[in-house]
Parts: sequence; structure tokens; C-alpha cells
Amino acid sequence: MIGYGEVFQTIGAMVIFSLILLSATSMIQRNTYMQVEGELEEEVIALAQDVIEEARTQEFDEVSVEATAPPADIPGNFATSSDLGPEANDDENSDNDIKRHEFDDFDDYNGWEDTITTEQGEFNIRAEVFYVDETDFDSTGTQTTFKKLRVHITSKFLNRNNSGNPTNYKLEFIRNYYAD
Repeated sequence: MIGYGEVFQTIGAMVIFSLILLSATSMIQRNTYMQVEGELEEEVIALAQDVIEEARTQEFDEVSVEATAPPADIPGNFATSSDLGPEANDDENSDNDIKRHEFDDFDDYNGWEDTITTEQGEFNIRAEVFYVDETDFDSTGTQTTFKKLRVHITSKFLNRNNSGNPTNYKLEFIRNYYAD
């Protein structure tokens, strides 16, 4: 019976050590997951910011592309809400293949979709452009001097609530005709 005390102490120490090791492993796994998710979210922001910065360099509306003077009726001469997007008669929308590098005005990004592959994986990007009210910046069906670009990005690797559906990230930018 004298040797059994040491055996029980050794077994107890092994159980405690196992619990500590299990807890440490769980913490390391959780930290690694959070690090990877953070890197993926940085990539999401970079991709969306790239689209937004590119759109900012474009003219506000098709009517002001290569125009020598501002439109006579602002915002009446701007594209209607139903006409936002690439112009059907331009190279921008040839063969139903929307080519981002051929866009010449801000609202051409409306309806643009693409899948971009980076070192972090595939990201599905979709953009929408719409007029917003000048007071509360909510969507409006009428022409105003404000347009909002909303960039949606998803990836199968970004799934916050483990529902099986990817998280939809939305980044927005509001453009004012007079701020050009």
C-alpha cells in the first residue's frame, strides 16, 4: 500500500497535465482561426477598396463623359435609375460580358460581378450603384446629385456563424456630382 500513493499522485498529475494541454490546444486553435479570418477580412477590404478607388476616378455620369460643359439640367440629364449600369451600345457591355477596365462613368459598376482569385482564395464580388436621397442617403428612385456604390464580397472561407452560408461583406461609397 505504500507504493500506491505515488502511483495515484502520478495518475493525478497526468490527468491535470492532460486537461491543461487540452485547454492550451483549444486556445491555439481558436487563435489560429482568428488570425486566418483576420487575414481574409483584410483581403476583402483591399479588394473592395480597389473597386471603390477605381470607380472614384470615373466621371459621375455618362452625360459628363468627354463633355466640354456641365449638363444643362442637373440632375435631370443624368441616367435614370433604370439605366444605371454599362451602356448597352458601348464596348462596356458587348456580348453580355461586362468588362470593368472599359467603364467610363461611376454608374457603370452597377450589376458588375466577378470572381477574383488571390493567395487567400476565391472572392465573389458584386457591385451595385443607385441614387441616394441628399438628406438621409437612403436609396431613392429619382435622379439626384448623389450616387452610392455598394460592393458586396463573399468567400466560402468566411463563414462567421457556421451556418454554411458565406458572410456577405458590404463596403459603400457615396459620390457627389459637385465633389469631383
